Amino acid sequence: MTPYVDTAHSQSSPVSGHVCEAFRTVSATHEDPSWCNRSACCELPSSLRRRLDALRICDSLGASSAGMFTDVWRWLNGLFATSSDASATVPAAHVPQHLSPTVAEYVRSYSQLEALIDAHPTQFTAAVLLPILERRLSAVVAAIFGGLVQVPLPQLTQGAATTALIDQLSRRLFILERGGDWDRWRPHLEMLYLLRGERAVVLDDDNFGVFGSRAAFLDEREAVRQWKILSWGVTVRDDDGQHRRLMGGNWIFRHSFHTSGFHFLNPRASASPVFPNVFDPANPSTELKDWTSPSYTSMVAFVLFGWLYNGDHIRWIKSWRSYNPASTASRRVGKLLATSSSKVAQRGAGAAVFDKKWSARVVRKGDPSSVPDGKIESHHRRLVVFGSEAMGERHMAIIWLSDRECYYPRDVFIYSTEPAPHGKTRTVVMRVLGEHLEGKVWQLEREVDEDRQATACTVM
Repeated sequence: MTPYVDTAHSQSSPVSGHVCEAFRTVSATHEDPSWCNRSACCELPSSLRRRLDALRICDSLGASSAGMFTDVWRWLNGLFATSSDASATVPAAHVPQHLSPTVAEYVRSYSQLEALIDAHPTQFTAAVLLPILERRLSAVVAAIFGGLVQVPLPQLTQGAATTALIDQLSRRLFILERGGDWDRWRPHLEMLYLLRGERAVVLDDDNFGVFGSRAAFLDEREAVRQWKILSWGVTVRDDDGQHRRLMGGNWIFRHSFHTSGFHFLNPRASASPVFPNVFDPANPSTELKDWTSPSYTSMVAFVLFGWLYNGDHIRWIKSWRSYNPASTASRRVGKLLATSSSKVAQRGAGAAVFDKKWSARVVRKGDPSSVPDGKIESHHRRLVVFGSEAMGERHMAIIWLSDRECYYPRDVFIYSTEPAPHGKTRTVVMRVLGEHLEGKVWQLEREVDEDRQATACTVM
């Protein structure tokens, strides 16, 4: 295999010799022959990325000595060192002043760029800094969101100073790079893509201006602040055909079979009794009306699913329902709901899993001997979401699992954007449900327990 090398320097430059040797060492054991031909070097080990960046800097300066390569590599290695490798860190001030703008082109985070600017402020004029920030923002957005989110570069308007553009770019980079784990919102962004008529979410000044200061942004819980930024300006069409804002502060516009309206999203400060063993301070248990989810992202996912289905953005294709809790299929549903969301996600080869529950004291109407009056009953719903990774670009499939100790004990619904005969949908569904239950779902079966009288219930 012949790794990619800058042929203009490969024969004469001792710097290129170091890089070629490193490439050969790694590529000799790599199975993918196209690995070293990728234009982006994100797949390379970090040490080789730094060596290649050092070579590029030397090339841009017209320097090809091994000594220059060693110095630049040391600066990059020190700048990129993690906090756990403190002995290798090099202060940004140690980078020679005349090299700092060139080195800034290759830093991996906004904080590293800030450090270089603070150390060498005279080197970063507006003309130098603006293109660096623009390129950095484009790279960060692509790395975090792929094509699901667009962040247009701010434009210089008449009378506006270049410093205003730099301020906007800096704010966007700070929020994106200090915002935390944005990947938790990938399933939701795919839902929004469908809700918006296969259009990416666009983040502009209003989105990045949701928080008035860096302190306010950092003080908010991670998932909450991320969603407020992503959802700002997103609208849904209500039953009257009117466009309504999805979010208003901490209120979310939720579709209901009775009355659609705004409901308060209430992130908890501690674990809920409904999900006592699950709590992530960054993505906390959240309440909405009578329902509780183990995470903020779960509750938002259910609201988005409601708009997807009721807006005909995703179609119901198959279902199964059982009034017989002792049947094999019914027990399978109970087991799937009792299994941790992480294990179900693994079984679904990377599917996203979301839960919510409510508990209420009920009064039975019917046979009073069937269930003790005043019993606390619960309703557990689970969504298993397969996005484009499993279904292909622009497609989604969703499994709805439900267990209610009331009139409808257990049911499964399948939704998909895939056209008939739904081959991919059936494949991913079977991974989760298993062959027996999947077969019953595909046959639209209904199970009845003749020994049990179905009774209605009233929530007190």
